Amino acid sequence: MNRHTTARRIDRGFTVIELLMVVSIISIIAAFAIPRIDLTRYRTDAAARLVRTLLMASNRNAITRQSNVIVSIDTVYSRLRIVQDYNNNDTLNTADWTQFRALADGGKFRRPTMNGLNGTSVSAAWEGSMRTVSAMPSIIFRRDGSASTDMVLYLTIRPSVPTDYRAISVVANTGRTDMYRWSGAAWVRMSQ
Repeated sequence: MNRHTTARRIDRGFTVIELLMVVSIISIIAAFAIPRIDLTRYRTDAAARLVRTLLMASNRNAITRQSNVIVSIDTVYSRLRIVQDYNNNDTLNTADWTQFRALADGGKFRRPTMNGLNGTSVSAAWEGSMRTVSAMPSIIFRRDGSASTDMVLYLTIRPSVPTDYRAISVVANTGRTDMYRWSGAAWVRMSQ
């Protein structure tokens, strides 16, 4: 054997102590550098965007297929019932196409604890003169692009946190939908 290779020992790698020190320094830096993210806000936004998207799609469907679309609010199971009303009689028939869509990420239709979008006290998870179709409050999108009523629908992930509330409004004569969030002092329109 060569005397030089056995006399010289080459150390490769890190010791456990060195690795623990590096990991602890990185975790300390990360605790200060990474802002605290409120994921619930994003989940609430996702639930509200889903409802808004379903309402807009229902409006487009009514125009495209030239038959009314009934969107009902199922507050018990936190979902929407969407009915393609083929004979335009504003009721649920066995021949009508029906679909249920649950709210995303644990969203729930809830009455807000603060004043509603129009500034008055709210008595339910929605505002507007909704029709009752098969025991559920409903809005009907007509073939001409209009809706049966002006409506505001409220939802949240955490009912005890006021800033988690979102509102989706529908304008009757155009079927236009907008989305709002509670800022803690007022309803603020959200960018689409």
